[in-house]
Amino acid sequence: MADVRARWTALVVLPAVLFAAGCSSTPTDLRPTAVVAPAADCMSPAVLNDLGLVPASTGRAAMTASASPEPGKVPDGFVPVSVVVCTLDGSLKDASGTWLALTASHREGDLEPLVAALREPSARRGGTCSTGQADTPALWLVDALGRALRPTWPTDRCGGPSPAVSKALAALKETDNEKFPVETARP
Repeated sequence: MADVRARWTALVVLPAVLFAAGCSSTPTDLRPTAVVAPAADCMSPAVLNDLGLVPASTGRAAMTASASPEPGKVPDGFVPVSVVVCTLDGSLKDASGTWLALTASHREGDLEPLVAALREPSARRGGTCSTGQADTPALWLVDALGRALRPTWPTDRCGGPSPAVSKALAALKETDNEKFPVETARP
């Protein structure tokens, strides 16, 4: 009888222990670690692709400073001193026509809240969401040597950009910006 009771106890307790181990309170971050590039480059093919843009010519894409690494989590030893925010921003006109423009906004300030927000995991998807989602800009974190990495941008429960990252970016001061023609809107 004791042998049967021991088996039943094992059958009841073992699944509960396995379930509790799988429901650990510390989530595992499965994002790859970001690779550090020689410099930030808003015109790299990967950044343009992330923004839904196509470069005006393959020559322009080939002339970029680096092939942009994929975004990832911010490595512990990387200390950023500035941020470059790449966004689709209006249009530019020249003799060739009207172009969709990309703006590279250089920002500085207290980066600790931004880095902390970028290290947060994305929220679990679910609930009621609106159909209009804000576009997520491409980000580069830049260190004192000019090296840069593309951090992943955590998302909210609807898949939109994390409000904490948006708030931290808004608190930074823009020190410079550049506009680049990317895609022909009208010849």
